[in-house]
Amino acid sequence: MIKDLKTLVRYHEGQIASRSLNKRLELANAITLYAMAKGERISQESSHNAKLIYVLEGKLQLTADSVVVKLPPDSLETIPAQLLHDFLALEDCKFLQIAL
Repeated sequence: MIKDLKTLVRYHEGQIASRSLNKRLELANAITLYAMAKGERISQESSHNAKLIYVLEGKLQLTADSVVVKLPPDSLETIPAQLLHDFLALEDCKFLQIAL
């Protein structure tokens, strides 16, 4: 059991911090917790698996298929498999990414 996800990663100016949780939770699919300082970006990528994104704190911008979505805390969004997408932290932001 994990009680407070937000405490598992910390912000670092000019960096993106991440922590894999799938082994700790004994799950096969990738579960990754991210902390992104304001202005940091994860460049465009795609995945063989669909993804579920849950924002824990801050604001995250998701751009997928030229559509921009701003995700506030407690937002949940899906990204279909093979869809090119990127992330931008509009504020210091922590989010959970789950491969489906």
